[in-house]
Amino acid sequence: MKTTRLHFLSGLTLAGLALAAAATIATAQVITTPHAVRGAAVAIGPNAAAVGQRGAVADGQGNAAAGRRSAFTTANGSTGQRSGYVQRSADGSASAERQTTATNANTGVTFDGNTTYTKGSGVTRLASCTDAAGNTVTCGSSR
Repeated sequence: MKTTRLHFLSGLTLAGLALAAAATIATAQVITTPHAVRGAAVAIGPNAAAVGQRGAVADGQGNAAAGRRSAFTTANGSTGQRSGYVQRSADGSASAERQTTATNANTGVTFDGNTTYTKGSGVTRLASCTDAAGNTVTCGSSR
């Protein structure tokens, strides 16, 4: 059994992006080959900036994987990032994972969430929130 898994660079951050830009700047690039596709995009505006990267790959033998990573920051300093992947093997096994982190600049509270799926086992979700000092706090409502 051969399993293909797609990983993205862990250093994808918004550090250094200028939020004071008067005009929106957006760029995108997509590269396609016979067994893979990948793309990236950046958007910068007066109130926020975002960057994203995605890709998919297959080996022609029934193994395939896709992944995505994105991040944002707002003018007030709130930040967030999400990454994830999905993979399928020729033997029929499949799995997926998504990780999300967001920090509210006004409260200092950080949300960390992780969702995983494994074919045959189902979905597992874990979430926690911490304050700026690292203490566990109750996560706020989604409304």
